Amino acid sequence: MGNTVSHCEGAPEAVQTPEEEQAEQVEILTEEETVEEQEPEEEEAEAVVEVKSAPYDVRFPSTNQARHCYTRYNEFYKCKGLKDESDPECEFYQKAYRSICPNEWVERWNEQREAGTWPGKY
Repeated sequence: MGNTVSHCEGAPEAVQTPEEEQAEQVEILTEEETVEEQEPEEEEAEAVVEVKSAPYDVRFPSTNQARHCYTRYNEFYKCKGLKDESDPECEFYQKAYRSICPNEWVERWNEQREAGTWPGKY
């Protein structure tokens, strides 16, 4: 074992002059500043959207939700008749029937209500 050099040893590190070190630090600082400037914009751009469906109702345990849809639709119009449409209880019924009922049904039911041929109670 003598004067042999191992290939596993890395090459000697290059020595930087103080000017090179200072220039490198300035680059690092400017990169950090740009990252900090971008973060608040990303937070403002992200909007939280909460998606909910109608909660489980023990009156409608089966997988066919047609009756549940019809009942929630009627409950909304009953609530709307008794209270203001913007009442939180009425808004709950409206969100529930809109999440369960197919749009075609709601459109047809609304047309029937306007024509006076709606078979529902309310």
